[in-house]
Amino acid sequence: MKTKIALFLSSLFLASQLSATSLQPTKAELAKIQWQDITLSQNNETNVATLANKLAGASGSVVAYKIPANQGTIKLNITSSVQKDNTVFVPNALILDAQFNPAMTYPSSQFKFSEERGLSPAQYQAELSLTPTANQDFIYLLVYTTEQDLQGKTTMTHPAKLLAKAKGNQPPAIADITVTHSNQGKVNVEVDDIQSSQFIGLNGPLFEAKTPAPTQVGTTAVATKSATKPTQPVESSTEDYFNQAVLKALKNNDVNKAMNLVNEAEQLGLKEPRQIFIKHVSAK
Repeated sequence: MKTKIALFLSSLFLASQLSATSLQPTKAELAKIQWQDITLSQNNETNVATLANKLAGASGSVVAYKIPANQGTIKLNITSSVQKDNTVFVPNALILDAQFNPAMTYPSSQFKFSEERGLSPAQYQAELSLTPTANQDFIYLLVYTTEQDLQGKTTMTHPAKLLAKAKGNQPPAIADITVTHSNQGKVNVEVDDIQSSQFIGLNGPLFEAKTPAPTQVGTTAVATKSATKPTQPVESSTEDYFNQAVLKALKNNDVNKAMNLVNEAEQLGLKEPRQIFIKHVSAK
């Protein structure tokens, strides 16, 4: 589920207004940060372990981005994927205005965890709509994790349960996968401009994300759009793509990914990918 938040980023916000649990960097600390430039409509994946950015209150390195702020409202999508060793970097986010004044804090509790689906891996994710005030060329984003986040763990559904469900059987009574929280991992940030937007969820002086109101607005909007979208015929090349992707996942013994690809295909009205899935697993 995506959470959408809109806010005004203004230099009038004071760092002293921040929650005691959020990152509160000093100007001296920020002066030492190595900022990565981001352009609109660009995916930016960062391996946290390769960074040297350190801030008090953050565990391990901090991912730091410099984002254009003179093109109107922007959509900011932040994701952190589960790694092959079943670890994950649980993100927190802090937005700074052009003068490095804290403008918005987005704690880890507001990042939603989603299971692997189609080509999207299991991940923590948040989507924000940000509207900078005038006379700002750039705003800044810090993504980090904390010692408190490292104390937790995340549970993923075991692939054998997904397989049983796909075959119409009772899921086996086996433990799901436990994912360890780490201060290393990969963070992906994507920034896009938005031609029009509504200002939603202004919940206080720092507009810290609250639930459930912002979540409900985003969910309703997406559901309404999906319900009214006319059905379009699917090209044969799309079906071929899903068929090959399911086969590849099964050959790699990645049942979870194959099952999610099947679900994605069926949402497009494709039936052959499920037939391929059932035939392959039944032959084992």
